Amino acid sequence: MEVKIYVFLVFILGLVVAASGCTMSGWGSGNMINQTKEVNGVNQVTLNGIGTIVLQQGDQEALTIEAEDNILPHIQSKVEGNKLIISYDTNTPTPTKDVKFYLTVKDMTSIGISGAGKIQSTGFNTKTMSINMEGAGDGNLAGLNLEKLTVIISGAGKMVLAGKATEQTVTISGAGNYEAKELATETTTINIDGAGKGTVNVSKVLNAMINGAGNLNYLGSPQVNQQISSGSSVKQITS
Repeated sequence: MEVKIYVFLVFILGLVVAASGCTMSGWGSGNMINQTKEVNGVNQVTLNGIGTIVLQQGDQEALTIEAEDNILPHIQSKVEGNKLIISYDTNTPTPTKDVKFYLTVKDMTSIGISGAGKIQSTGFNTKTMSINMEGAGDGNLAGLNLEKLTVIISGAGKMVLAGKATEQTVTISGAGNYEAKELATETTTINIDGAGKGTVNVSKVLNAMINGAGNLNYLGSPQVNQQISSGSSVKQITS
């Protein structure tokens, strides 16, 4: 039994490493250090690999990386135009503690998570924002104040959002999970293809297209336009 459990854990670790796009070698030292860089003018971010982006809105734009001392040198962060790209070198040791990226920017219009990365925020105010999550990522963004939101989840990622957005468009493929019952919207268009599921909060118009075994729950009393296949469902909930 112990051998089976060990093999299973190694298999799971291998999936995470493969999703992160880097080759792991050895283990983290356990000694945490940090490094701060200026990221003036950045309004887009992409994380390729593991770790958590802690997103903050503010005038003092900066990126602070917190990681073990034998891992931080393997982390690459570069700015191309107004886009910050975070990735890892090959032969990066496997972290034994969470890698965190504390990112403060004036504006954020595009977020990309690839692999097993995470992102979190407790408040952000901007006109438009797009979020693209590929793999087994995880996101938790609260206190959003947006005019237009676009979300794409492909794989087994999970996104939890709260706040308000006048309009949102959501696409889920695979086994993704979109939890936005605390994100108040006027108009929502959602497309689920596969075994994904979602919960949205809509006051005026809900456009739902579901193929496969997807499930959608919605709060509110909007006009509902739906195209769904057998095995899928669209259901109104009260809480």
